[in-house]
Amino acid sequence: MKTWKKVTIEVIALVVILAVVLKLVEWWTGVNPLDNLRKRGEALSDISEVASVLAKEMEAGKEGDVVLFIKDIPDEDLKNINYTLSNLNGSVDSFQVYMKMFGVRRVNFKIVRSDNSYVLDCYKNGTPIPDSRPEAQKLYKKVKAIIDALIGRKIMTEFQKEVALHDYLVDNCTYSFGSDKNDNEYRAYGALVEGQAVCNGYAEAMALLLSCADVENRYVVGTVASGSRSVRKQEQEGTEGTVTTNKKENHAWNQVKVNGTWYNLDATWDDPVGETPIVSHAYFNLSDELMRRDHTWAEEKYETCPDMSWNYFYRNQTYFERSSDLDAYVTRRVSARPYGTMECAFGQFELTNTTLQGLSTVPGLRSVYYSTVGDFAFSVVTLYVN
Repeated sequence: MKTWKKVTIEVIALVVILAVVLKLVEWWTGVNPLDNLRKRGEALSDISEVASVLAKEMEAGKEGDVVLFIKDIPDEDLKNINYTLSNLNGSVDSFQVYMKMFGVRRVNFKIVRSDNSYVLDCYKNGTPIPDSRPEAQKLYKKVKAIIDALIGRKIMTEFQKEVALHDYLVDNCTYSFGSDKNDNEYRAYGALVEGQAVCNGYAEAMALLLSCADVENRYVVGTVASGSRSVRKQEQEGTEGTVTTNKKENHAWNQVKVNGTWYNLDATWDDPVGETPIVSHAYFNLSDELMRRDHTWAEEKYETCPDMSWNYFYRNQTYFERSSDLDAYVTRRVSARPYGTMECAFGQFELTNTTLQGLSTVPGLRSVYYSTVGDFAFSVVTLYVN
């Protein structure tokens, strides 16, 4: 029969052996099995949840390693985590996935602070940007110059600031289709300093400018629907055609708070690709209802945009629900200034040559063509007169 002393020694030895085994497993896999068991019930199973946790860490000023336990998330989603991050303060530089145990993996994300974060901190708090971040210093100088020129000491409403900054960005940035050799195109730096960006760069630039101008906003990530952003063109004496982007892809835009209410703003899609150089306002302060026509996002994670009160065309009284009103407006505008572009919105009727028949009476008018963006409920028409 074993004595109490022998049993105690055997138990201690077993505990020591178990501890050594656990340490060996942790060394080999990078995962402590006991931690993994504890975390199993808390493991994140949706990429948006992972992005939300990382965003909070970045907002708190975190830089470096963040360890999360995940399950049932494909590696491809982890590779594209930055497309899901709606955060200006940083991004995921790299990540390492450790061996799966008990259905749960430990993922070590390395997050880095963004140039935008340094710029905003410097602009708001006067915190010097370190010499080790020369691009952040250049971006700060550009942002300050833009705001000084457009806003300065003027007394402006949130809406007026939004219009000024939006129009500057659309007018001074060219849409890029992305390059693996130039990460700046995905950043505010590309949009504002280099003048070329993809949607992420437009949305980052818009968010950074608005934040520095004290206009509350959010950076939104989602997708755009296949076949969206159609543009119908028609010459006064020509034929009609359609230009359509036929793929579903990741996208980024903004939400802006104006006079206490949130609205959707997509500066990228207000910069028509391949069109006559203009500043469009087709996606300026749309409600969720209209934005859903061709944009998809996790609405429960963002602000609710309930109405169109501060939509660009509603505020400027250039939205029409009767073709006769649109025709009268166009005729009046062209008669007063027959050259250049004009932009207005309409709904509840189709736009045809008959609608614009008043243009033919304008003396000296050589030609006119138009493009529309939208659908029957709400469309924007841009007229090019020369």
